[in-house]
Amino acid sequence: MSLDLRLFSWINGLGGHVPALDRLVSGLADDYFMIIAMCLVLVGMWFGTREAAERARNQMAVLKAMASLGIASGFVAWANVIFVGDNKFPGTSLHEIFNRSRPFVQLGPTVVHGFYQPTDPSFPSNLAAVVFGLALAIWLMNKRWGTWLLGMAFVACFARVYVGIHYPSDILGGFAFAVAGVAAAYFLFWALSPLVKLLKWILKALYLAG
Repeated sequence: MSLDLRLFSWINGLGGHVPALDRLVSGLADDYFMIIAMCLVLVGMWFGTREAAERARNQMAVLKAMASLGIASGFVAWANVIFVGDNKFPGTSLHEIFNRSRPFVQLGPTVVHGFYQPTDPSFPSNLAAVVFGLALAIWLMNKRWGTWLLGMAFVACFARVYVGIHYPSDILGGFAFAVAGVAAAYFLFWALSPLVKLLKWILKALYLAG
């Protein structure tokens, strides 16, 4: 048994014993709950600082975070278009990796499954790409807020394994796409700095930024 499967079995095996806990974790694993919660944290970062210089840094971090999560999610969609499908690299290892079935499909009744049944491939985790893309972008500019967001991202991804819809390696794949998304976003903000300054000026003119 591979390390990936052993780790999945251990995390997923925690479920099915305490119904209240299972319902809580199922909520944390929702496609939107943690993303919305993290975006609310970004709203707090955007408006919640009185000191001008810190507010400007936080607002730039938020802009980079929003770009990062969008780019990371786009990378996942792009990879699925390229590598998933009957005529996309058939028989190759890349096709097998990106066309991986969900654990509750592959392992059947051995999986403790307390969630709806997604029909798209398991690898990589798009949720992991989004939440880690957001959290890492913030962490690079604000360690305090970034650490909290990374913790929230970890909880969401742990919950996805707990409810049986991802393997740990799917989460790692999503994390890799998140790193690529953050790197691309930071590069674009550097390369397009005049446009970024224009955007900040427009937001200030609309009283949406400090």
